[in-house]
Parts: sequence; C-alpha cells; structure tokens
Amino acid sequence: MSTSTRTVSSVASAVLEHVAVAKRRTVSLPGDREWLAEITPHYVRLLDRMAARKLLYRVLRGQYVVAPWATDGVDQAAPAELLVDLALREQGEYYLGFLSALIAHRLTDLHTSALYAAIRQGSPTDMTSVPLAGYELKLVRLSPSRWPGEESERERERVRVQPGLKEFVWRSGLERTLLDGLLRPELCAGIETVITSWARAEEHRVDWEALWAIAKRSGTATARRAAHLLIHTGHEHVLAEDLPALQAKRADTPLDRSNGYGMSRREMKRDPQTGVLLNVPTEQLHGWLGAVGLG
Repeated sequence: MSTSTRTVSSVASAVLEHVAVAKRRTVSLPGDREWLAEITPHYVRLLDRMAARKLLYRVLRGQYVVAPWATDGVDQAAPAELLVDLALREQGEYYLGFLSALIAHRLTDLHTSALYAAIRQGSPTDMTSVPLAGYELKLVRLSPSRWPGEESERERERVRVQPGLKEFVWRSGLERTLLDGLLRPELCAGIETVITSWARAEEHRVDWEALWAIAKRSGTATARRAAHLLIHTGHEHVLAEDLPALQAKRADTPLDRSNGYGMSRREMKRDPQTGVLLNVPTEQLHGWLGAVGLG
C-alpha cells in the first residue's frame, strides 16, 4: 500500500474538489469535458498527469476513478458496479444483468470475477470483453425486440452504487432478471442456477403478473418457458386466459435454451400444459425446486 506524500497542484485540486462536491468518484470523457475545460484547456494532459501521480486511477481511455488516500489500486477505490457504469455510460443504454444481476438480487450464492452487461444491438462500441480491475466485463448485444420496455422499472432499474454518492448503475429488475435467465442460461452459470433462482425468488417481493407481462412481450418461446416455471412455483393464476393458447399449439421450445444436458429429442418429454420440451432430467428439475421447498 502506498504511503508516499502526494502534492496537489491548484488545477488538480480543482478537479478533485469538483468531483467531491458533485458526490462522485469518477471522471469520464467526453461527458465531463465542459467543466474540465473551465479549469484548464489542457484537461487531457492534466488527467494523465494526475493518473501518473496516483491522484486518479485510469480505468479505460479517458475514464478515471479518484484515488482515495492510502489506496493502492482501482479495486480498492471503487466497487465493481461503478466500473461497469464508467465503462459503458458513454456507449448508450446498458444494464448489468444475467449472472451479475442474479448475484445482486441475492437469487444465488455464487460469486464470480465475470461481470455481464447487456447493450443495445446498435451500440457504438465494438467491445465484447473489457478487463476491469480484476474483473472481466462481458457484453451481450440485445436486439430491439429483446430490449427492456422503457416504461417498466421491473425490467431496468437505476441503482445507487454506494450510499452518499450520486453515481448510479443500470441493472435489470428482479422480474427481468428471472426472465433473462431463461433467455440466456449460459450467461447465468447454467440452467440449474436459473431454476433455483426462480425458486429462491419466493423469498422476494416478485410481481408475478408483471413478470408474465414481460414474458409475453419477449416472445412466444420465452413465454412458454416462463409459464412452465410459473406453474411449478405455484403461480399458475397469473397465466389466466393465456394458458389455453399455449396448450393449443405444439412447438419445439426446450426449457433449457443452452441444452446443457445434451439430451436428444427422443429423451425429452413435452409438458402438455405449455408445450415446453423438458431437455432437463425430470428428477434434476424436481431436485432443484425441492432444495428450496418447491419440489
């Protein structure tokens, strides 16, 4: 840990004071260009000098975290969620999701050094994976039809990164997080984690009617998978008049979209209520639900 004395020039002090007054911990270009230019026209050079003197930690090009006294790296200076926002705030809409959201919502006890964030398909960035202070941020591009509805906080919510700071991260809401697990189980540590997260959601205040509304908007395949789990977690009532329509059609919709168990079509059973193909061994499925009292 560094204990060397740091001297601060007047212009560097002005930068640090501005950030502190704004109750922030980051500096990001081009978003902060206007107020930086009021301090000095050579703000890029200033930020680089401040990073060289360990007044700031450089995260990505043009993006910095203030280096608190007695810290020795960006991992000590900022939570991972803030680094995600710093990396993506200039790249358009995003949200922290999949396994990262399952962990944040306490729907799993897993821990990982991988962070998952969704961005719009038309995002200007060409990044797919970004190293962030001991973490690896993995970006998932979603088509317009898969992107959360703008009117629903159940899909995408703005969360304060840390008490006392006016900096936030976008994260999938509880209901959207559960559905994203069905959409991309391979980004959620597999179908077992997804199923047990649905079971553990019983301990949370899930709006199951809102979840079903989001599922229907997300497409027929997602709706079928969601309906299957809603039935098996005791929430069949929210399906109401929609269930007959699911029963009326035969469709090749596997429960596990990633087919993690590699089951052949011959080995799969079809759920007569939802038309879902059970490409997960039935005893495994019941075991995951039973582990949290829903078997």
